[in-house]
Amino acid sequence: MSACKHEDSEERVWLPSRNHLIRLHPHCKHCGIVRNSSADIGKEIGYFANSLSRLREFLNRRGFKVSRVQIRMVILEFEKRGLADKYSVPFSVQRREFARIVRKYFNIPEETVMGFI
Repeated sequence: MSACKHEDSEERVWLPSRNHLIRLHPHCKHCGIVRNSSADIGKEIGYFANSLSRLREFLNRRGFKVSRVQIRMVILEFEKRGLADKYSVPFSVQRREFARIVRKYFNIPEETVMGFI
């Protein structure tokens, strides 16, 4: 997880955007990471922790046991992969990778996870 409190630099860099056009992108003046400038803005880690909580309640009602350790491992891996940084990671990427991580630890279909995000 990045400890940087991202602040936009006054300078911008020319980079390709999602539609393959070259345009100016802001970046952090401290760490240099490029800000996500699309409409697909990322979410904070709390959003995904709440999704995990709702998923856990659903699975418990269905008779599956989900431990706090499993939840902690999902959150740690999400942070470790750098996906908790809403400054640079789009929500679509966060969502897809979160579902993969949850599936890895909970062994449930990806569609079930996507329903809780």
